[in-house]
Formats: sequence, C-alpha cells, structure tokens
Amino acid sequence: MRFCTAYLLTACCAAVILVRPAVAQEAAEQDKATQAGSAADEDKGTQTNQQKPDQPQAAQTTGDRPLPGQAPGTGQKPESPHAGGTDPNLPQPESKAASLSKGTQLSSQDSEAVKKKEFATPDLPPKWARVPQYHWKYFSTLLGFAGVYDYNGFSQDTASTTQVERQRDQWDDRSTRFILLGSIGPESYQAHYYAAYSWNGFDAHENGKKTWSFTDLIITAPVGSLGALTFGKTKEPFVYEIVGDATFLPQIERVLNPFFTSRNVGLQLSNTVFQKRMTYTLGWFNQWWVQKTVFSDTGNDFVGRVTGLISINHDGSRYLHVGGSLRYSGANNGVIDLRGRAESNVSSYYVDTGKIPASNQKEFALEGLWARDRYSVLTEYVRSQVNATNIPNPSFYGFYVTGSVFLTGEHRPYDRNVGFARRPIPQRRWGAVELTARYSHLDLDDKSIHGGIMDKETVDLNWFLNRRWKLGVDGGFVHLERADLNGYTEILQTRIQYVF
Repeated sequence: MRFCTAYLLTACCAAVILVRPAVAQEAAEQDKATQAGSAADEDKGTQTNQQKPDQPQAAQTTGDRPLPGQAPGTGQKPESPHAGGTDPNLPQPESKAASLSKGTQLSSQDSEAVKKKEFATPDLPPKWARVPQYHWKYFSTLLGFAGVYDYNGFSQDTASTTQVERQRDQWDDRSTRFILLGSIGPESYQAHYYAAYSWNGFDAHENGKKTWSFTDLIITAPVGSLGALTFGKTKEPFVYEIVGDATFLPQIERVLNPFFTSRNVGLQLSNTVFQKRMTYTLGWFNQWWVQKTVFSDTGNDFVGRVTGLISINHDGSRYLHVGGSLRYSGANNGVIDLRGRAESNVSSYYVDTGKIPASNQKEFALEGLWARDRYSVLTEYVRSQVNATNIPNPSFYGFYVTGSVFLTGEHRPYDRNVGFARRPIPQRRWGAVELTARYSHLDLDDKSIHGGIMDKETVDLNWFLNRRWKLGVDGGFVHLERADLNGYTEILQTRIQYVF
C-alpha cells in the first residue's frame, strides 16, 4: 500500500541530490562572470553605486509595497507592460488579459537573456516558433498547442474497492488541444479572439462525447472604462483553481471540482482598478441554446470574483494575493448534483451527492496566494448551500492548502490583469525543479445527503525542462468515509506536458 509514497520520496531525494550541484555550479559561473564584468568596469573608470546629478532618482518604497503609481526601483507605473506576468511568445489562456493591457506583459524573469538561453532539453528553434504567427495592422493570429498526457496507478484496500470499485491503472490523454488566438481591428480599438479545439480520446463515443469539440470559443472587446466584455464558451470566474492556468498550477489536478462548472456559455465583464491592485469579474451563463434544451429547464449561473494584490516587490518575486467569489447556480431540470474525483482525471467519483431535488445552490469561495522568492503557499475554501425542494437544505464545503518551493530558485510571476500567477520561467540550462506538498478536504455529507468525506495528502515533483516542456510525478494518499466504511487508496500519477 505504500509504493506511491516510497517511490515519490525516492524521486524527490534524487532530484535534490542531482539539482543542488548543478545549481551551485551554474551560480558559481554566474558569480565569476559578474566579478569579471565588475573588474572590467573598474578598469574603464566606471563609477558604481553612484547617481549622476541629471538622472532621476529611483522610486521610493515602503517595504515590499510600491507607492501608488510606481514600481520600486524601476519608475514604472503598475499599468505598464512590466506589471503583468505572461510570456509574450506563448498563448494566453484568457484573451481578456490582452484587452485589459495595451502592451505585451513581461515577467521580471523573462529577460532577453533568458529568451535566448539554450536549454539542455531541445525545443523548437526560434525561427520555427515564429512560423505559426501572423501580424498585420488590422489583424493578428497565433497558433498554439497544449498536450498533456498522464499515467495513473492505484492501490486500494478492501473497503475502498467496495466504495468505488476497483480503479484501473491506465494512461490518460488529459489534453490534446489546438489553440488559435489573436486580435481584430486597428490599434486604437482591438477585439481579441480565443479558440481551443480538443480531441476527446478514442473512447469519446463510449463516454457520450464527440471525438472533437471546442473547449473554449470566445471573443473579448474593450468597453472603455468598464473594462473588457467577453462572450462565448469559457470558464466561469469562480475559484482560483479553475480561473488560473491549469497546466501550471503547483498541483497536477484540481480538487474543488464539485463546486464549479469547468466551461459554460455566457457573458462576463472584467476590469482592473486601483492601478491594477484589484480585479473584478462578473458573469452570467446559460447554455440552453447550445444544448438545444428549453430555457426554463437549464439553470442560470451568476458569478462574481474580486481579487486584491495586498503587496508586491519591484521584480514580482514577493507578493500577497487575496480573493473572493460568489456564485448562484440554478438547477438543471430541477436537480443539483455535486461530485468529485480523487484528484485524478480517470478515477471514479469518490464523493457524490447524487441528484438532489432543488431549485438552486449558493456558493462562496475565499482564496489566498503568498509568494516569497522560491517559496509560495496557495489556499482556497469553498462552501455551497443547496436550496432543496423536499428535504432539509444541505450544506457542503471543501478546501486545500498547497506549499511549493522551487529548488532552482524561480517563482511564478503574478499577472495583475487577471489576478493569478502565471507559468514559471526556467532560469537555468537544466530547467526549473519544483517540490510541492498539499492537503485537501471535501465534505459532501450533511443532513440526509451522504455523498462522502474525502481527505488527501499529496507530494508533487515538477520539472520544467524549458519554456514549454514539463515532467511531473505525484504521489497521493486518499482516505474516504462513505457507505459506513473507511477506505484507503494510494495514487501515483506521472505527467508529460508540452504547451506551445
């Protein structure tokens, strides 16, 4: 029963042993280069740590927090391109970010030197990477691709097998997605489009899905001081796990799935205020016309999310983010059903309320992200109150806490336009290595509903080989209380990921 834990701990120890000498050697080489540069400057009579009388003084700061309108040490305003955290050479998951910012968003880690770095793991040559791009005065387009492939191995005791049946070890085509995004219109007023077309696997028809389908299909346009208006099939802005970049979260899989809808059709308005220290998004969703059903039989979802950037330093490596979300979700065909897997895309539903006769559910969520250089902590809490029709109203909740450390020193850059952290950008030839630990809890047991209580502890090791490739391994221990039994499952997951 302990094969996952033993395997993962061995992998983590090996990573530390292998990474530390490489990091030390590269750091020593950088120090030598810095010392050589300093010596050369001294020979030329260059004065250091002095400011010429005709140069403007650096911005004043208070601790890690910049004064209003300035970023410490740079003189840049928060609305400047440096305020974001996106890699400009890779597709963004949300076109609304482009509508909220007139310039390319750069991370402090994403310098020209880093862009030109040759990684040990080969990638597309720069000239090839520019092929799927087209820019004209009134139109631009960029082709992207996201491939995510997992292996899931399970070990269960007898009680777990009784609760959720035997889980099958298997490979999973987690995502094969082709992306097209760009802009339409003159520079003075540009609308942005984003489309993602996904292959749903060889067993798509067996699972009641089409072989190919659109996961995202949206157009976003600026609406003046109100922000950006998005229409189409997209994520509902509720909880950090779904709003953020799923492929670059510290953990391999989400846990709060019972409380949100991954994609829905609707309208949403997004904006930033207080010099991009705060974001807000409001949305209405109902996909009756896509599903070809009667409007009255499908639930209306009204969602809102607000985030605040409490503090951030000049290079974006230290920050504190908080946020809150509200969601009203109408019942579909008169029922509400909450269910979640064991943080594995191929596992059975370990917790499941079944179909609850209800008119709606009301949810709220709290989120927090603290980052200090290579260290970070991400946490969320969600509670749902179901307005049942013929039973006492049940209430359910879930939360998680994730701790992360980059053994190679990187951090996830924060994007002020959308209120979450973007992908880490490797600074070293061998890439970036991250170690994470997480505890999660789901409680779908209340009153007459016995959907189960699930706890899971996981340890992850992520290796970002370069700007596009990622390898990951995750070991988790699941405890499930359901059907008057206490079941235990160990899960080992591996991931191969390429995002272009």
